[in-house]
Amino acid sequence: MSSDFFLTNNKRPPGFWLVLFLILLLKTPVCFAQELKNDRLDALLLSPKGDTRGWSSNLNDYGVTGSLRSSYWSSNRLSDSDSHFFASSVWLKLDKRLRRGLTMYLETYAYDEDTFGKGNVDSYMKEAYLHFRSGDWDYRLGRQIVAWGRADRLNPTDNLTPRDFTRLFPEVDEDRFGTEAIKISKIFGSYSSFTAIWIEHFEPNKLARVKLPGIRFIKNVPENNNQYALKFDQSGGEFDWSISYFNGVDLNSDFSVSGSHGGDLLVTETYNDVEIFGADIATIGGSNRYAAEISFTKTKDSKGNNPNVKNNSLYSVFAVERDFGDDLSLTTQLFYRQVSNYQDPRQIAEESIRTVASLSALTNNQLDPDEYGLNFRLGKNWLNETLKLEVSGATLLSRHGFLIRPELTYAMSDQLKVISGVEYFRGGPDTIFGIQEANKLFFFEGRHYF
Repeated sequence: MSSDFFLTNNKRPPGFWLVLFLILLLKTPVCFAQELKNDRLDALLLSPKGDTRGWSSNLNDYGVTGSLRSSYWSSNRLSDSDSHFFASSVWLKLDKRLRRGLTMYLETYAYDEDTFGKGNVDSYMKEAYLHFRSGDWDYRLGRQIVAWGRADRLNPTDNLTPRDFTRLFPEVDEDRFGTEAIKISKIFGSYSSFTAIWIEHFEPNKLARVKLPGIRFIKNVPENNNQYALKFDQSGGEFDWSISYFNGVDLNSDFSVSGSHGGDLLVTETYNDVEIFGADIATIGGSNRYAAEISFTKTKDSKGNNPNVKNNSLYSVFAVERDFGDDLSLTTQLFYRQVSNYQDPRQIAEESIRTVASLSALTNNQLDPDEYGLNFRLGKNWLNETLKLEVSGATLLSRHGFLIRPELTYAMSDQLKVISGVEYFRGGPDTIFGIQEANKLFFFEGRHYF
């Protein structure tokens, strides 16, 4: 299991992104009406005021979709004792073809995690980019999510853009958000492509801070750090595979003691430079899909002598997905992490350095020289795929600890959907699952799509 469940919120992008998006929506009829065919435009202009299609279908005509959401959560994801949250949000998405080969995409949401409590509304622009295609070339410019990897949810090569693990969102990957980048791809033949990405602005993972008495955390986030990534991908043949390289900033922080204040130990969270070499491969055999993914991370502490910086590490996943028919599937994955030049931080003589170095190693999956674990996802559909059950989980083989997450989704109609589920963590205090036991929760969410 990834260490991507820890640490703190970073400063959010300004709310003017949402204002800008709403302005675009108001301008939409003027900007895009010329693209509608004459007969469709006439139909819009001549529609009687009592047209039962409603405002939502008119938005769809301009490439705008979205949803209104309301949910209950028995706990938050901040590793504290607060409970019983009623959250509400509105999600908007614009996916509009401007002209041949040119598309504009924006996705944003306004969100209140505690509607009947503090009532603090937050807005966020997840993505906002232009996408242009010309022959064998593909360009994407703007705030965008880059997701790499062929394994199922555990992706060693997925290191370019961050996630916000503190949000109360029920569905996997809704916690992703983009960063400002330029992405250029060149297609070769039917199956191959080469991609180059330049990321102008660094944003880290947003994680729940570990609550320890007597420790005060201070963030040290690079404001701007030019990063780049390269990838060669082969897709569509008997085997799908890729090799990749990333040179940039680690999405997760390292901890170091920086002093004391008022009896508290000051701990700085620093995001250090890394190089990551990755590869993945997948193929289908009968009713099974096989996938493997691996990465090697080179840090600033290749010799393993600095307790304040992660060591070089290897992270690999092997997955088998089985389709049993009758809308029943099972994915099982074995994951393995190996730390180079390992030195046990719990053997450090100085108490304060030992405590902080051990916490950093624990949250970054480097407390042991080798870590093994299993991950699974079982899915079953009923009622023409309107009722879906998914049970997922993970466990460590080297230490005691596990996560189990059942989720039930029912689509009442094309516009209405309800989701409910449980997240249950259990483990020792020296495991990634044990220090999340405060985040055990039950949730229920209703959505209206338009």
